[in-house]
Amino acid sequence: MGYRLLNTFAALLCLALAANAQGVMGWRTDGTGRYPAATPPLTWSAEQGVVWATPTPAHSNSTPLLVGDLVFVTSEPTTLLCLRATDGALLWAKPNDFSELASEQEAAQMTADYERAAKLRQEAGQTWGEVRKLKQDLQDSPDDADLKAKLAEAEKKMADINAELQAYREKWYSLPDAHPTNGYASATPVSDGSRVFAVFGTGMVVAYDLYGTRLWHRVLAKPTIDWGGASSPVLVGEKLIVQSRDVYALNKDTGETLWQVQTPETWATPMVTTVSNEPVLLTGAGDAIRVSDGAILASNLGRCDYGSGIVEGDVAYWIQNGGTAVRLREIADDKLLTETLWTTTPKADRYYAAPLLYDGLIYCITQSGVFSVIDAADGAVVFEKDLQLGQGTVYPSICLAGGNLYVSSDNGTTVVLKPGREPVELARNTLEGFRSTPVFSGSRVYIRGLTKVWCLGE
Repeated sequence: MGYRLLNTFAALLCLALAANAQGVMGWRTDGTGRYPAATPPLTWSAEQGVVWATPTPAHSNSTPLLVGDLVFVTSEPTTLLCLRATDGALLWAKPNDFSELASEQEAAQMTADYERAAKLRQEAGQTWGEVRKLKQDLQDSPDDADLKAKLAEAEKKMADINAELQAYREKWYSLPDAHPTNGYASATPVSDGSRVFAVFGTGMVVAYDLYGTRLWHRVLAKPTIDWGGASSPVLVGEKLIVQSRDVYALNKDTGETLWQVQTPETWATPMVTTVSNEPVLLTGAGDAIRVSDGAILASNLGRCDYGSGIVEGDVAYWIQNGGTAVRLREIADDKLLTETLWTTTPKADRYYAAPLLYDGLIYCITQSGVFSVIDAADGAVVFEKDLQLGQGTVYPSICLAGGNLYVSSDNGTTVVLKPGREPVELARNTLEGFRSTPVFSGSRVYIRGLTKVWCLGE
């Protein structure tokens, strides 16, 4: 079945599978990363315990989204894929490029501009390296006329490249800058059980029904954050919340903007909670935004630039090179009244993986694999250990399934730990590399690898 074709058979099949879809699902499924009803395997590999493995046209860092018996994943740069959960069959694939909004003449110009911009970015990297090297050499030989001339030439070349790139960025169809590791398809889709909403790092937002029919699409302000946008959308009632430079609330039926709020850009997915019977959005930058009207009720509550924070009950936690716990007391006179319960200092490093809260303990891990356990009551770091995950970076967020913790690295290593104040390693598994967070359902594990979507288990 071709990537761009949704045939009658697939449509009928989706119709049957959709009957099992229910509830809102998205980033880390329900946002917690906890799967109390799951009974996943402790061990697997590329040869052991593979139910199916479906190749994808390109990589992505987004988490698989399970809607009934359907699995949705993204693929670089802007494609949404739908697979059948039972056997991994590809049911449909839909690209969401700017070219779909363009005239034939504009589409041809887009292609030429994309190729030119890619070449310019490569030249910019090389030229910037030359500038840095020449500046270092001049520190040792400040009177060297030849070095000064070469530096002036390199700086002029850099300025010319930046000027041409800036002219490109001002075109409506320009692709914002994105690092190859992040790309444009890192955001996890979200679903209300009958529709799927996806956001891409190009600023494109789309809504599909489960059969692959696009219901609406639009382009928001393009992300300007380094490495490219990655914040996943969330659904709150009838509103689709998206951070693409600003934070937007869109009508989920039409894509119409209901409100738009300027807030610091992060890669984090916002948290949603309720205070004084009002839905409140908590951003990675620590802003509290009232969902009904976009009013900012508080700022600088905490900081979590990458994965996301966690919220449970009336307490929100931001863990990142340090951490803080904040009680969300009440909303009074359009202000969120809060109380900082504690601050803490786990291993100083970047935390790409979102933490996990379970049974009074917070589990978190640095990009280099140092794993910490924090007492949620007082912020005390009660355990810290390098998990020796090997070369690579810990991007996947921590999960709890079958009563155990699953901690992964982008080199494909997953360590299974028994939770507690002194976690015990139970198993260590390998697979192809992946940056996405695993998803658990029943006895199965779904992992979006760099070349395939994997289903592991029985």
